[in-house]
Amino acid sequence: MGHTLDAFAVWLRGTEISEAIRVLPWLWPVCEIIHFVGLCLLVGVVGFFDLRLLGFFRRVPLSAAWSLVPWGKFGFALAAMTGVTFFIGAPDQYVTNVAFYGKVLFLLIAGANALLFEWAYGAKVSADEMTGVAPGALKTIAVVSIVSWFFVIYWGRMLPFVGNAF
Repeated sequence: MGHTLDAFAVWLRGTEISEAIRVLPWLWPVCEIIHFVGLCLLVGVVGFFDLRLLGFFRRVPLSAAWSLVPWGKFGFALAAMTGVTFFIGAPDQYVTNVAFYGKVLFLLIAGANALLFEWAYGAKVSADEMTGVAPGALKTIAVVSIVSWFFVIYWGRMLPFVGNAF
């Protein structure tokens, strides 16, 4: 698998779009800013909602906290688009870096957790059917969310420091 990913990285780095991402002045720093803003929106909204599920901010109805989630989804979209831009611009920095795989793993966990929540509880929360203290299953989902987003950020931040591990 390692050789396949190395070959893919070499091919991708040789494309015109990869070259453009690397050489266009200010594109990378602007993408870094957008990535950071997206993460702030995502983690700020989702973190607030998760804390509400855990029993904090009880004066805020769950449905009101849930109404902010579209902003978190928008933040995720910004972070995802810029993350893909980073990968296309410098694929060789990612395919051999264990931090990249840690980030992807926790992104998958966070995504599956969010889909589980939306499938099982989203309609009930948006319809304001849940008041008071959230059930234990929701608290578990909230903890998994907080932990997984923490590690997405941790591994993303470690990308330049961990380096090649394969």
